Amino acid sequence: MARLWHVMLLSWAWNPLCLSVSVPFLGSPQQCEKARFVPGYNLGGEGFDIVKMERKGAYVIDTETWNLGNGTCRMYNNNFMNGASQKVPAAVLDWRVLPKCSLKVSSLVYNSAETLVNDSTSAVSNDWKIGLKFPVDPSLTVTLGVGFGGSHSKESTFAMQKSKEDRYTFVRHSVDCTLYNYRMTTNPPLSQDFKSAVNSLPPYSHNAISNYRSLIDTYGTHFITQVSLGGQIKAITSVKTCQASMQGLSSTEVANCLFVEASVGFGNIASIDARYQHCKSKKKKLGFGQSFSGTFHERSADVIGGDIRGDILFNGLSSPSVYREWQQSLQTLPDVVKYSIDPLHTLLPIDHSARAGLKQEVEKYIVDNAVLKQCSGSCQIGHRSSKRDPCACVCDSNSNIQHNCCPAGKGLATLKVFKLYADGLYGDKWTQTDGSVEVRYGDQTKRTAIISNNDYPRWTETFQFASIHINMKNKLQFTVYDEDSYWNSDLLGECSFVTMTILDGPRLFSLQAFTST
Repeated sequence: MARLWHVMLLSWAWNPLCLSVSVPFLGSPQQCEKARFVPGYNLGGEGFDIVKMERKGAYVIDTETWNLGNGTCRMYNNNFMNGASQKVPAAVLDWRVLPKCSLKVSSLVYNSAETLVNDSTSAVSNDWKIGLKFPVDPSLTVTLGVGFGGSHSKESTFAMQKSKEDRYTFVRHSVDCTLYNYRMTTNPPLSQDFKSAVNSLPPYSHNAISNYRSLIDTYGTHFITQVSLGGQIKAITSVKTCQASMQGLSSTEVANCLFVEASVGFGNIASIDARYQHCKSKKKKLGFGQSFSGTFHERSADVIGGDIRGDILFNGLSSPSVYREWQQSLQTLPDVVKYSIDPLHTLLPIDHSARAGLKQEVEKYIVDNAVLKQCSGSCQIGHRSSKRDPCACVCDSNSNIQHNCCPAGKGLATLKVFKLYADGLYGDKWTQTDGSVEVRYGDQTKRTAIISNNDYPRWTETFQFASIHINMKNKLQFTVYDEDSYWNSDLLGECSFVTMTILDGPRLFSLQAFTST
């Protein structure tokens, strides 16, 4: 699961409202004709694709009809509009203005793409699977698990693509503001287009699959039954996990400092002064003039609701006035921040000829687009034991490796020398060579045992050197001796390698033969 690292409540908010419950009243025909709809009146009742986490822009519920009979309508007073009386569609109930809007900057950290994908349906308030069944291979369910909702959302696609390129940690920053809330009636009137589309569906069969899939392409898999309206500014930053580690920064520190930089635009530096100063010192590790948002700039940004667009959390141009103007614009231009959804087929009567077929094809569409909850890459070192994120690699930290399996610094390595052998040594005139090898790196020296009377020795020792620093200066040196005795050894030859050139695998070198006297 993702972890909530920081929440910063901003001190300014609207406070003119005393009650969150707005009392409806019946408007007269004259009032209803003249009155405007409440803001966002038609955002409920829209078709929704749970696979793509996408509102379809096609309405399954009639949200334009307001007439309750005899020209009357249901009306509410909107305190955000100076108490103006506004009408709602006949399909809308329990419309209300929330008592205030307190903006907040929040930060969530995901240690793998898989945890972000699993959280991609977080905007859905209810269990969208109720009323649907998903038969899957039991072996896959047990060993891997299957992810259905949000598998092809914008956020999931971004994260999974990044995970193919490198090891990434993902950080979500968002600012949420909710102003209005309402729900649809239990048996809402269908839109004419949707009613016509479902009534024209043939009985479900193999030959009719394309008809049902075409309807899903247009209207989605679900429809929106309840909405919380307002706005959201969000950005998902992909942080190269080991790049941050090599700069002496943990993913948590990067998330913290991105949070600070996002919060500065709200003018509340005083409330985060300690973290601001901490990140100011950490910024020195990034290079001259660099910011955290500039160094870790791979992100997907979006603004929902209001009249601004772009990556305003990290563009360096935002100010408290920009956010205040955005907040004001949400009163008239809200969008959906949270919602509840039900499967599309539940809108149809039990005896409708297309109900069962639509349910089956929606289930098939979701299963066809499901993703196996299989980790995107294997752990080259370490293992998976994190209960919080089963796809994160975990290592036993040491002087070279951190607990997240990233290097502890640039140029650090573990050196192991093994399977030493020689062919065609020529140490003695009358007998074969009594050979040994000395291996030296820096001030560390290792030496093999003597293999007597053998010009083709195979030494069995494995030499593990302590942490080394790879550079162009330090060399790994091999020296071969003919050991007549430990106090009388003949040098047969030597060779050295710059550690920058050492790779896994065998290395060969030639020795000039010496004749012992």
